[in-house]
Amino acid sequence: MQNRTARILTTNPRNAGVYLSPAPIVAPKAQSFTGAASPTPSYNRFLIVISGLGGMLYGADIGIFAAALLYLGPGLHLSDGQVSSIAAAVFAGSTISSLVAGFLADVMGRKSTLILGGLLFIVSVGIIVSAHNFDVLLGGRLLQGVAGGVFAVVVPLFLAESLSPEMRGRGTAVFQFMLTVGIVLASAVGVLYTSRAEAVIGTAHGNQPLIISAQNHAWRGMFLACIYPGLLLCIGTIFLSETPRWLFRHGRRDAALVSLRRSSSEEAAQLQMREMESTSRNEVKLSEPRVDAHRRPGSLLQRKFIVPFVLACVVLTCNQTTGINSVLTFLVKILQRAGMNAVQATHGDVAVKLLNVIMTLVGVALIDKKGRRWLLKLGTSGLVVALTIGSVLLFSIEHGSLAPSDSTGWLMAGSLALFIASYAVGPGVVVWLVLSELMPTRIRSAGMGIALLLNQGASTAIAGLFLPVVGRYGYWVMFLFWTFCTIGYFFTAMLFVPETTGKTLEEIEQHFEGKPA
Repeated sequence: MQNRTARILTTNPRNAGVYLSPAPIVAPKAQSFTGAASPTPSYNRFLIVISGLGGMLYGADIGIFAAALLYLGPGLHLSDGQVSSIAAAVFAGSTISSLVAGFLADVMGRKSTLILGGLLFIVSVGIIVSAHNFDVLLGGRLLQGVAGGVFAVVVPLFLAESLSPEMRGRGTAVFQFMLTVGIVLASAVGVLYTSRAEAVIGTAHGNQPLIISAQNHAWRGMFLACIYPGLLLCIGTIFLSETPRWLFRHGRRDAALVSLRRSSSEEAAQLQMREMESTSRNEVKLSEPRVDAHRRPGSLLQRKFIVPFVLACVVLTCNQTTGINSVLTFLVKILQRAGMNAVQATHGDVAVKLLNVIMTLVGVALIDKKGRRWLLKLGTSGLVVALTIGSVLLFSIEHGSLAPSDSTGWLMAGSLALFIASYAVGPGVVVWLVLSELMPTRIRSAGMGIALLLNQGASTAIAGLFLPVVGRYGYWVMFLFWTFCTIGYFFTAMLFVPETTGKTLEEIEQHFEGKPA
């Protein structure tokens, strides 16, 4: 059970790009943590709350743009291509930082890197709010994506290395939950500012300067509202201890023990110190030269590593080709195209994203009961149905056989609700856990770095092409493309992804070697 917990904790739950840090090698325990409650539970709660703010900001990166998109183009006179570039910039920034944040966390420490991410987020908000042209706005969104990538890497790493085994599962669940909460809160802020802007526009009687002023105030206010949790994250992280694992690896044994004592009982802290010492000795042995360098345990050239590595890359890429990030980013525009007005679309946006929060909790509750593969097949099959309905509906509207109205708008909202529910209960909660279990521990860092690059690359490409494609060919084309991609995802899950529930890492590795578990 302990080894299984260690695998789960290194996952990062995001429908978009995620970094998985190598799980520590856990030595056999001489005794259990049972009954060793932390003498400072308030510190653990504080750590989880502050880390949760990182998840909230990461979710807000995606959620806030959907409503701001209503006024960005008209307010700054942007083309569809420029708006798509701004939408894609946050994913491109996340791709860049995901590849270097792990290195920075190793060099600077987890705490310092998390503070750096918070500062970058605050600066990005200032740049975006003060932007008056495309280039400045693009730079601000790119920097915001860089900050989001730092959160995605460092927060799960911080939790995994700081919390006791009893608290780690809850800590990771809070990060997942707060990510979806961040999306919902950003959408709620969008509703507030949209309602105010539409009220002013409705009484402007065609006064263009007044209309443009209301539009600019709306989208700038939406982004500015995100700065407050960023400030809380920076201030709160100052009062956290550096993770004991990082301190131990840098030769600061006494400081590591002090850090452990803040989150664990004395007995548990001493036991974890002995485990870290044992792990360090094991790593030294594993790093000794082998006769055949191509067959050493950490080589990607071994068959038992190549198969799960390729499968991981395919699944991570398929996760983005469902269209999840683009749907969340352009949800308001999609609902408007289906027949809703601006206020109705922002309300529908909040409702769909609130459903994302609820179904994420359902998925977390079911994942150990029903199994990873079962939920993945359930979720992808629901996605195929939802995307097919959306594609047919949008085709009918865009080819004139069905007039857009409130009814068609809410029908589209229903199909998107099914889309979000299916994703949240399936790929949203399963994919990162499955991948961390598939990828052998010895190659997890290098393997997931490559898979993450493909994941974020797919997300960036789809977001960048979305508006130009729908402007030329229609929204239904993108939905049809996502449908076919998700059909491929379903068959990948059904035919190639093994069930990993209840299996040890060694049993999973034996599966890919073709040996009986």
